[in-house]
Amino acid sequence: MTVIEAVISGIVQGLTEFLPVSSSGHLVIFYTLTGRGGDANLAFSVLLHLATLLSVVIMFFGDVRMLAQELIAVFADIIKRRKHRKTPQRRLLLLLLAATAPAVLAGLGIKALGFDDILENIFVVAVMLAVTSVLMFCVDRFKRGRHTAKNAPAKSALAVGLVQAAAILPGLSRSGSTIFAGLLVGFRKDFAVRFAFLMSIPVILGAGLVEAAGIVNSGGPVIAPASMAAGFLAAMVCGVFAIKFIKALIKSNKFYIFGIYCLLASAFAFLLGFGVV
Repeated sequence: MTVIEAVISGIVQGLTEFLPVSSSGHLVIFYTLTGRGGDANLAFSVLLHLATLLSVVIMFFGDVRMLAQELIAVFADIIKRRKHRKTPQRRLLLLLLAATAPAVLAGLGIKALGFDDILENIFVVAVMLAVTSVLMFCVDRFKRGRHTAKNAPAKSALAVGLVQAAAILPGLSRSGSTIFAGLLVGFRKDFAVRFAFLMSIPVILGAGLVEAAGIVNSGGPVIAPASMAAGFLAAMVCGVFAIKFIKALIKSNKFYIFGIYCLLASAFAFLLGFGVV
């Protein structure tokens, strides 16, 4: 992979990871067009996901630091057998843990059952992009929710987590589907966005570590270091801009734009799958 191809992949990953258009789906389309596949793509995809993880940490650094401190406090309370503290920070941490569990189980299940090929299937991408399109047309129709970290039910967080687990399928936007799910269960719009991005951190990190271990055991990636560095930087920078854009866009009712885009991308993926393009 050349440096230019790596930068293009990084831009695609950085923008589509957080814009509700599916990063995994776009990468499958890109690799299908360029005829590339295999372990090199897997290694590079892991690297790009870790770059976008850094984007979330940068944009939500205050929340990440608070959650890390709260997690340490939880372990301290358990060790010292102190009474569980009922604070908004502790509650947010527990909600995120509940929302993360389904995605972890789904990821382990796919690996254990050997269904990895489905993650690179262009027809799965086409169908899931169409589903994402429908969800984006629905987002603008939700009325103002009332749940935040202070009063969101645990079952609501679990429901959002189940949707995130389904978003392991390429073409189903993780950010878009979890924002949709948050609004569906009554989250306030700003909290739905914040929750969707924060819950991506453990999932992206866990998936990256698992895949990285497999890559190391297989002899390591075959992509040149310069290409990997260029792709990583492009993904991180574009990820930051994408998060800023979504945080601004959620205040307006214009998510239908992504619905139109995903519908067009779905049609293109179908044509690509059938060899028309």
